[in-house]
Amino acid sequence: VYRFEMKQPIPSYLLALAVGDLEFRPLGPRSGVYAEPSVVEKGAYEFADLEKMIAAAEELYGPYRWERYDLLVLPPSFPFGGMENPRITFATPTILAGDRSLVALVAHELAHSWSGNLVTNATWNDFWLNEGFTVYFEHRIMEKVYGAPYAEMLSVLTLKDLRGTIEEMGAANPDTRLKLDLSGRDPDEGVTDIAYNKGYFFLRLCEETFGRPAWDDFLKKYFNDNAFH
Repeated sequence: VYRFEMKQPIPSYLLALAVGDLEFRPLGPRSGVYAEPSVVEKGAYEFADLEKMIAAAEELYGPYRWERYDLLVLPPSFPFGGMENPRITFATPTILAGDRSLVALVAHELAHSWSGNLVTNATWNDFWLNEGFTVYFEHRIMEKVYGAPYAEMLSVLTLKDLRGTIEEMGAANPDTRLKLDLSGRDPDEGVTDIAYNKGYFFLRLCEETFGRPAWDDFLKKYFNDNAFH
């Protein structure tokens, strides 16, 4: 049984509980995986590079401020890819491919420890500030750990998905904009991959326009100056 007193403030949507027949396997001094006994070893194998990802993220944009980063592999009925609850990401078992080929999802949820959890959008109209920054950060983590060709492959797939979404929604649809207007609407209507993928390409444009060193300096300052707000 683990008991932690969490002193960092979080928005209410990041509060989570998990109850079940769970086992734990450590992956490093501050990371590990929880799962049902039948899949915990698969999870430990799949996420073996987690400490490398955390180190890569810290090298990019500053220290990890949540003490631990653990993963919980949920049953197949979990309806999302992942959920970035601080300290313990909830993950779908569908990423347990056996060859570590789908761990970009882990990089994404880890990146939320800075973009989304450390610095959170004030309103859902600015949802892209969570997800666009996180996809950008995810790609940078993957580049550091697995190399630039791998990250560029992810970018090509991201662009394909984005073009498909815009075609499906219609290019004139106002919900294809990064800045949303959700007045009187269910905020879930703004949860499309526009926030994720168009946000990523806007931030990549910033990087390529101003140069990576200047852009990285800006992002590190952005996370530090706005931490826990």
